[in-house]
Amino acid sequence: MVVQGFTVFLVYHNKKVQNMLQGEDISKINEIKTFFTENWLQPSVMQEQLKLIRFGKTKQLFKTVKTQGVDFYTVIKLLLFLPLLGLRNVNQVMNSSTDVLGEKDVYYRGLSNPNINWRNFLWLITKQYFSIKPTSKIGERYLIFDDTDIEKTGKTMEGISKIHSHVSGRYFLGYKLLVAGYWDGEVFTPVDFSFHRESKNNKRNKYGLTKKQRKNQKRTKRDKSSSAAKRYLELDQKKTSIVVDIFKRIKKRRIDVDYILIDSWFTSVSLIKKFLSVNKLVHVIGMYKYNSKVTVGDKTVKIKELRKTNSKLKRARSYGMYYRYFDVEIDELSVRLFLVRKGTNGAWHTIISTDKSLTFTKMMEKYSARWSIEVFFKEAKQLLQLGRNQSTNFDVQIAHTTIVMIQYQLLSLKYRLEAYQTIGGMFSKIKQDIIEHKLNERIIAVISEIITVLDFLVDGLDLELTLRKLIQYSDQFTFLNNFEHVGKHYKSVA
Repeated sequence: MVVQGFTVFLVYHNKKVQNMLQGEDISKINEIKTFFTENWLQPSVMQEQLKLIRFGKTKQLFKTVKTQGVDFYTVIKLLLFLPLLGLRNVNQVMNSSTDVLGEKDVYYRGLSNPNINWRNFLWLITKQYFSIKPTSKIGERYLIFDDTDIEKTGKTMEGISKIHSHVSGRYFLGYKLLVAGYWDGEVFTPVDFSFHRESKNNKRNKYGLTKKQRKNQKRTKRDKSSSAAKRYLELDQKKTSIVVDIFKRIKKRRIDVDYILIDSWFTSVSLIKKFLSVNKLVHVIGMYKYNSKVTVGDKTVKIKELRKTNSKLKRARSYGMYYRYFDVEIDELSVRLFLVRKGTNGAWHTIISTDKSLTFTKMMEKYSARWSIEVFFKEAKQLLQLGRNQSTNFDVQIAHTTIVMIQYQLLSLKYRLEAYQTIGGMFSKIKQDIIEHKLNERIIAVISEIITVLDFLVDGLDLELTLRKLIQYSDQFTFLNNFEHVGKHYKSVA
């Protein structure tokens, strides 16, 4: 189980905090890989899930797909089974012992069909998914936005561009994948997405590509009114504009949202105002990187000046953190602003919340749910081949990503129905012992100490970025298999 939270480095630093977060169900992140047992690898497992979500209702979406005698609806079902069959793509299907329906072209023609509304397909599955009532109590509902790097190797891929990775700091060919996910306190559910390219304003090499490279890229003719054409246009739209459109669709589809969680790459006053214009009852919590002018009472100051105030720092003992909070206005938006740092000499971080009733502890509990989307990115890439499709057709990239998200939903549905229903009350009694002996948690406990020291020694350490890297590369720390030994060693060195 991978731990999330802006304070992941503190959660395991104090058992009181750990118990508190578990009580809020924040630590129940989908752990699909754990459940990839022999039982799960049977095709009948996915068949059961398809029946539960009434998959047959989506059949109407594929009526226009010509498959020369093969029902593309049936083809889609086979594509959903691929990870359970140990197959990565259509080529492997054709070369395997799996019963294949039709030739390879049947699959490619279907996936590249511009008349299929893949967004509606994902929504229909999501709607059925939400209609299955879990036995556990659902808490507050969060809508989480974030993007991830989708690296590609082919320069002729349609819509490809040079992308800058905030995690690695390097440039590469690929897309930015923007995802909206829903967190109900138990599992993460991807509900919508869009692809984006960068460097479009580069005067010398538009999209970071030479004129020859752009000329050699695949170009697909699409009807301007088709769903595929609309998805392609999103490539050059601002992500902040797309997240508002997604939120509008979420509201239209009557998915209840209590809080929207965003990180420092997205958080701005103008975006928050747009969210509130769609639904004035929703609250927004986000890391804030701007040194804006704020109005506190009758004074207008910059955020950096608030850090220098003489008012006494409050201490969140369970987190080992110091903080101040102010009720302020930023560009006429009323928010509660938290200034936070680890220890008395750590780097300052700013978090703003439109819910001004939140204490520091409650705000941190809620914001920690944002890291469930980072876990989704990692699991979907490792287990379900997210971003691995090498087709040069952009429509196929949309189809592939949609199928991955539905696969994730189907697996998380089994996790929801089986992992918690069968274990029941016994789980709550033994989960503490299980967590204490899990390798990942021992790794995080050790790394938490390292980050604590780094935050003290390195001025301006970006904890948000550091935590992203930890989640992405945590599997590489398997050498830390003796937490007790390492912990003693660290203390002796300290």
